Amino acid sequence: MPPPTTSAPESIAHDYKFKSWNGVSVYYTEDANGGGVYLADDFLDLFSCFEVRPRFRRMFEWCSGPAFIGYSMLASQICESLCLADIYQPAIDAAQYTARKNDIEDRVTIYQGDGLLALPESEKFDLVVGTGPHFAERNMLEYSHNLEPRIYLDDKWRLRRQFFSGIRKHLERDGLIVLNENLKGSHIDTFKPMIEAAGLKISGWQLSRRFSALYWYLFIMRDDSKMQLQMCTQGDDLVLRLDSTVE
Repeated sequence: MPPPTTSAPESIAHDYKFKSWNGVSVYYTEDANGGGVYLADDFLDLFSCFEVRPRFRRMFEWCSGPAFIGYSMLASQICESLCLADIYQPAIDAAQYTARKNDIEDRVTIYQGDGLLALPESEKFDLVVGTGPHFAERNMLEYSHNLEPRIYLDDKWRLRRQFFSGIRKHLERDGLIVLNENLKGSHIDTFKPMIEAAGLKISGWQLSRRFSALYWYLFIMRDDSKMQLQMCTQGDDLVLRLDSTVE
């Protein structure tokens, strides 16, 4: 298993754009931005719906790209430490640069590789988030004209199958997975058989707070979890709560 990646050279820094959350600036290039630059705020909106917001010990961002979601959640104190993995070298370089420039390298581990294959067996998480490629076929013309296939194409759901079949051993028993998906590319039954075959269970789903006509969120736990995700509405507001099932 490869060790965490080493730092990117300073010479590439002049190519970067950045966006900041709570004093943490996240650096990126447009070719590595798959939409996380705006979906990060949507994730933060979602986690603000917890009645009592949990603080997670270690969070993993799957298919992280430059890690807009991961770094914004770390900056918002949703997690104490962060693990990132992506296959695309420029995204890894940007993620390393972000950790170094913000002086948070001691709280961030970065791996390069194909999905979960980049992770050592020792990595364990109580929160996993991700917004991988949203479509199983290349015929999404509105995306294929503007984006490289690695951004939007999960061919025959290969990455999702690999993720669901492998994530359980890295997920703490009472850990939570939250995935962002596209309404034009999938629905809950698309992934349910993969999830249940992997010893996981669907805990719920929710439309995006900011982009309700386009994105939805899938909540997943281990099938032996002693926690339950409660979802309800108070007026127009969504309320989330993590409750123990142990009496």
